[in-house]
Amino acid sequence: MTETNFSVQGYNLVKLLKRLEDATARLEDVTIYQEGYIQSKFALEKDGKTDVVAGSKPSSGSVSSNASGVTTGNTAGPAGEAVSSSKPAGEANKEENEAVKEFKIFIEQNVDPLVKLSAEIDPTVQKTVEYLSNAFKAQLDFIKAAVQSKKPDFASPAFIEGLTPINENIFSIGELKEENRNSKYFPHLNAISEGSPLFSWIAGPTPVSTITDFKDAAQFWTNRILKEFRSTDPKSVEWVQLFLTLFDNLKAYVKEYHTTGVAWNDASGEDFQTVLNKVSNESSGASAAPSDTTGTPTPGGPPPPPPPPPPSVFESGEQSKQQESGGIGAVFAELNKGENITKSLKKVEKSQQTHKNPDLRVSGTVSDKAAPPPKPKKPSTLKTKKPPRKELSGNKWFIENYEDETEPLVIETKIDESVFIGKCVNTLIQIKGKVNAVTVNETERCSLVLDSSICGVDVIKCFRFGIQVEQSLPQITIDQSDSGSIYLSKDSLQAQIFTSSSTGININTPTGPDGDFVEVPLPEQLIHTFVEGKLQTKIYEHAG
Repeated sequence: MTETNFSVQGYNLVKLLKRLEDATARLEDVTIYQEGYIQSKFALEKDGKTDVVAGSKPSSGSVSSNASGVTTGNTAGPAGEAVSSSKPAGEANKEENEAVKEFKIFIEQNVDPLVKLSAEIDPTVQKTVEYLSNAFKAQLDFIKAAVQSKKPDFASPAFIEGLTPINENIFSIGELKEENRNSKYFPHLNAISEGSPLFSWIAGPTPVSTITDFKDAAQFWTNRILKEFRSTDPKSVEWVQLFLTLFDNLKAYVKEYHTTGVAWNDASGEDFQTVLNKVSNESSGASAAPSDTTGTPTPGGPPPPPPPPPPSVFESGEQSKQQESGGIGAVFAELNKGENITKSLKKVEKSQQTHKNPDLRVSGTVSDKAAPPPKPKKPSTLKTKKPPRKELSGNKWFIENYEDETEPLVIETKIDESVFIGKCVNTLIQIKGKVNAVTVNETERCSLVLDSSICGVDVIKCFRFGIQVEQSLPQITIDQSDSGSIYLSKDSLQAQIFTSSSTGININTPTGPDGDFVEVPLPEQLIHTFVEGKLQTKIYEHAG
């Protein structure tokens, strides 16, 4: 049989077999090389473990690396002790320490220069940036505790305690901004205030996008700084560059060490509350005594977890035992008793019956049973309460975050201006003058009184709202809203009202006797039918 007989569709099988043999030989060479590399690596790790057992202490300054990229510890510490960083059990701690170390470097290279430059611009700007710096230092303590702890419940008191110092500084930034609205450097304060919620990256699964969102919010004000101070104050231009670089470098750090949220140590970490207390004590004592930067672990291991809380003083010992021995099994056991379930009940004497002894009703006897403790409210973690805002930006009014205002918020508008009302609660807003357009978004129990509008009013995701039109407007659009009342004037009866995904909307028109308002509910039930292949929709009417 000739060699050509082994050809299939233009391929020579003999040549293919030779090429397969060559490829197999190369794979064998690679396998032999990898086996030798792995054996040498295990030998190095074994030597490192021997050094640690012999009494060596790890040191962050005595780590070397060989040509193949295997990290080994072959130098001595201050006391001549051998050092090894190849110990598998310490690998996680090394990563944790590196994350903390890099965050310290981030603060030194990005936050501290911003504080120094702010002092040269204005004392108020300096104080605001100092609050920002304190929030970063509080977040450093949080990260220190997190990398040594198991992930806690975000509704737990320990987690809230860890976030409290950060939130306090964020609130201080907002308060300082509101107190200095007439300041020349108000855009600087606004930029910091809009960007300060970036600390919420530690509570979300996508921290990088969170930082990007708040950078975009702050950039609106940094652009205004560049516009107003570019030719008059070069330091403000440099300040903007430092401030925006802070966001970019923080994103790079988070992307490297906390890609999907804070890097908790679920494998071998301690209780978060215990570690947080330890870190807080170390931070408070850092100013009194220099901290040890050698990374030497404390002898004796970590302290034991705190004891469980004592039982409530309002509960008796018998009740505690009953609760411990209870459960679903005890419930079914009681139900299975049948008629015998009432044998344990005490007979109520006539002297103890309130309907036959009126004196007992006056005395108001209190049961021995302790009332169940109130359910704790779910905390808002890092969802900060933004300060109220009422300002004109360009030709657009912003009215946001007002709650329980006793006096109406009155604004004078021009024909080319628009108004945005968002996230207000229990507030009355009055718009005087003819306005271009009005948007009401995510409000609750809010009322709007306006003279007239060119484009109309848009109501989006509002609950229990009220709108009163004094003059005229072309249309009102209502989307995803509930329980609203709209009062039209005689001049606005021709207005068009568009609704979608809304319920409980009532229109009041001055068509009654003596100009009284007549309430007309908007239809919510519709009938859809196909007539000759075409969809027809009619309002469903209840015949009473």
